[in-house]
Amino acid sequence: MTAPDREISEWITDLAGECSFVDDVMSLLATDFFVPVSISLVMLFLWFGASDPVQRVKNQYGVMCGAASLGIACGVVAIFNANVEMWPRPFEEDGGIREVANTIFYTPHDPSFPANLAAIAFGAAMGVWIYNRKASIPIFLLGALWAISRVYAGVHYPLDILGGAASGIVSAFFSYGLLKIFWPLPKIGLWLGRKVYVA
Repeated sequence: MTAPDREISEWITDLAGECSFVDDVMSLLATDFFVPVSISLVMLFLWFGASDPVQRVKNQYGVMCGAASLGIACGVVAIFNANVEMWPRPFEEDGGIREVANTIFYTPHDPSFPANLAAIAFGAAMGVWIYNRKASIPIFLLGALWAISRVYAGVHYPLDILGGAASGIVSAFFSYGLLKIFWPLPKIGLWLGRKVYVA
């Protein structure tokens, strides 16, 4: 099966090699480290950064929700990938794209759809958004840049990204529901965290 948005993906990937600066930036953004660490630092700042106690508590619940949805989204993607086979990755269908993928990123061997990176980034962003919309903006931007860089590198199709983002967003609302169901536990967790100076 071929991805329905293959032509869009090829058009984006064809931009690789046109400007070495853009290639370098995309290579940095596409890594498995830069964006996830940046998202983690944003969430760490949200956890400790607010001077207003009421806002800090809201941020901490947002970080809890984002972290939970990140984990749930990974599980959803893993279950989907174990049971459904969609289309191959762009670099598996085109030798030129394989060369781009090896130059900008590398050639992963797990399934392409849904994109795990999008599930992680958008799950975390939406979890924070539920509690603090303004604070979620940097995480959404980092997730979008991460997604664009992976399409640019020929590792994902745009539909892979949309599928992953949908998984993350749904997981965030599921996580929010779990926090509401088990409501005393997050509150107790924060109270205990304050006792040992981690909240």
